Amino acid sequence: MFFHDLRLEQELKIEMRIDGEVEHELHMHDLLEINVLLENKAQFQLLNKSYTGEAGDVFIFRPYAPHYNLADEADKPIKWIMVLFSPSIVRLIPYGYRLLYPFYTESASPHIPASSAFAHSIQTAAVKAYEEQEKQLPGWEANQFMYFIDILVNVFRYAMDASARTGDAEVEIDSGVVSAVEYILRHITEDIDVHDLIELYGKGKTYFYTNFKHAVGVTPNQFIHRLRMQIAMYLLKTTNKSVTDIAFECGYNSIHYFNKHFKQYRDISPREFRNQTKQAM
Repeated sequence: MFFHDLRLEQELKIEMRIDGEVEHELHMHDLLEINVLLENKAQFQLLNKSYTGEAGDVFIFRPYAPHYNLADEADKPIKWIMVLFSPSIVRLIPYGYRLLYPFYTESASPHIPASSAFAHSIQTAAVKAYEEQEKQLPGWEANQFMYFIDILVNVFRYAMDASARTGDAEVEIDSGVVSAVEYILRHITEDIDVHDLIELYGKGKTYFYTNFKHAVGVTPNQFIHRLRMQIAMYLLKTTNKSVTDIAFECGYNSIHYFNKHFKQYRDISPREFRNQTKQAM
């Protein structure tokens, strides 16, 4: 199954993982994910790009982005801490919705190198958060949440530091945009009426479009299509489903509409994309 419906019993899940696989099918889910590499060299594999990670590196996976962590060498398994969480958890953090910026915009790098002080702080907090869970001393949940906030803050500060170095202004994100994004993530393969998003936002159409694009980098419709295209590319690459079936599975009621948006996104048709990926395998 290409999509992992990772429903959390709570809004936060922290695990220690060890894996020696050098090949594995990519997967995707609608949760936000942070991986902190602890031992050996890894390949952070995305659909069309791969990053080599060293111990101490941090990598964030965005919702519906096909991905997997692979060991760089079969005899040197990687060890990492995986932090999975629902975007709704930030409602418990003062101005926490701003901390989700790196997970929604493609302008922020998903790779935080170990050489960065931010990566070091994230690793320290992730290890302590995991230890709290393992020891389960009285009050461990509160302590773990404190470390989780520290992780989010440092991911956000890294993104802001990178933006400052490239001359970009700091991005302001309000809670209404996060609510709209979360709704989109939960209903991405269904019909999504932008008017429902505007109503959910509660501040009017102009404010919604302006603030959404400022935070995410694209309009609401472009964001919806971008997520659907990621799903479509993965299905085209890994299944034998017809283009029509994939279009409907991704939330499009018209094959013509699907083909049009796919070509806008990839500059080629879905069939051409499938043929190219098969030839490259």
